[in-house]
Amino acid sequence: MSQNRLLQGIDWVVLTLGMIIVIFGIMNVYSVNPDLGVKQVIWFGLGMVFVLGLVIISSNNRNFFEINSPFIYLISCLLLVGVLFFGKEINGAKAWYRFGPLSLQPAEFAKIGTALLIANMINHSNANLNNVSFLGKLVLVLLIPITLIMLQPDLGSVIIFCSFSIALYREGLNPWIILAPIVGLLIFLISIVQIPFYVLLFFGFIILVIALLILSFNYSKDVEDAAYGVLIGLSIYFVLLIIICYFVAHLSEELRESFGHLFPMRSLFFSEPIFFNTVLFGLIGAVISILPVVVMKIVYQKETATSPFKLQSGLAANVMNFSIVCSIVLLLFTSIVSFISPIIFEKLPKHQKERVMVLYEGEAKYRDTSGYNLLYAKTAIGSGEMFGKGYNQGTIKKGRFVPEQQTDYIFTAVGEEWGFVGSVFIVIVYALFVARLYHLAEQQQNRFARFYGYCVGSILFFHFFINIAMVMGLFPTVGIPLPFFSYGGSSLWGFTILIGIFLIINYKSKQSLI
Repeated sequence: MSQNRLLQGIDWVVLTLGMIIVIFGIMNVYSVNPDLGVKQVIWFGLGMVFVLGLVIISSNNRNFFEINSPFIYLISCLLLVGVLFFGKEINGAKAWYRFGPLSLQPAEFAKIGTALLIANMINHSNANLNNVSFLGKLVLVLLIPITLIMLQPDLGSVIIFCSFSIALYREGLNPWIILAPIVGLLIFLISIVQIPFYVLLFFGFIILVIALLILSFNYSKDVEDAAYGVLIGLSIYFVLLIIICYFVAHLSEELRESFGHLFPMRSLFFSEPIFFNTVLFGLIGAVISILPVVVMKIVYQKETATSPFKLQSGLAANVMNFSIVCSIVLLLFTSIVSFISPIIFEKLPKHQKERVMVLYEGEAKYRDTSGYNLLYAKTAIGSGEMFGKGYNQGTIKKGRFVPEQQTDYIFTAVGEEWGFVGSVFIVIVYALFVARLYHLAEQQQNRFARFYGYCVGSILFFHFFINIAMVMGLFPTVGIPLPFFSYGGSSLWGFTILIGIFLIINYKSKQSLI
């Protein structure tokens, strides 16, 4: 085989952008701690050796990773089980194996094994993401590593597993299934600081406005039927909310004394103004929701039997009924989340509660505890101004004011020493890097390669986005490293192998076309 042909299929764009990120990352780790910067070079070198080993062992089998995905997944899960018994506890989480000076975090490799196995399952001819049985198998594959990681506990790694939803959506997963956990998280974060009934009223009116806008500017009959179904579901939702509100407001004093302690943050046993507002706006919401449906029924009954808008159409009825069921289930799900959110929040450890409350009350109130990192992180980034203080010239960095600056808070060194310009540059490079991975994924010949490619891009995107948002105070501190920037052998090896496998798959795919 000629040298030119051997080089064909190598994606030089990904390699170039990746090396820019790696070199810039090592420079910043070295600036924070020169000894760790040298070790980071060693970790990356070993990661490249691992990838080279994967190139060699997979050279004779184009489908090597697909065939061996169950084995890789099993090994990653066994490592997660083992760390619960033999792992070393660091910062309250038993998530690392310790071998002398070397620490290994199996959660980083569990992402790779899970992505490969699900890609294998999706590539089968009978795979159907709308099939309940098949979807249940996928959920089980995801829940096993997620549960084991939660037992450590490591909330940050669990959040990263949500990135698979992007790849699953690309392969045909119903967006309602993806929307449910996102809405649930938003409802949880809001309900811990607001009266649950007010949160649910607000959520209901948001959906009501969206449904009415769709009816006003839509010309598709199927979408129109779906919107009417949502409106019927909303009317039922508002009525149920009023009934629950009435029941709670008229509980006896004995029940209040028995169960009131379950709601220490925002008690459901509230004053008359809350009861009055809930009933009033609930009735308004129910009337506004059902009114267009009633008008539709009266108008449509006057249509002829051949009218395309006839209400009794079988297809229209199916679409409407499905929308009613979906909207009611989603709304009841959010109601349950809203009511139990204060209970769950109160059961969290103090430092985790403070990390969430920092989002609402600011880091200054918790400057001596959970807000300390964020306070100095913002100070460091802001002090860099437009062009930064210069490489290795960060005064806040040298003062060691930001704990864990070489790991989760490495972006503070970028902001302080490289300024706004340097920060924007690295954000653009990351965006191009992820976009290129998505582009390569879309070009793959089979679903296995495509799904895995989307997983790679999504995992990197979640890591990057959440880490930057965390450092800037837009997301709670959950311990998510910045890819190829944060110091650590496990994360660096994990990201290197994650991308290396995809580039090997892409290379074999391109070679098969030559």
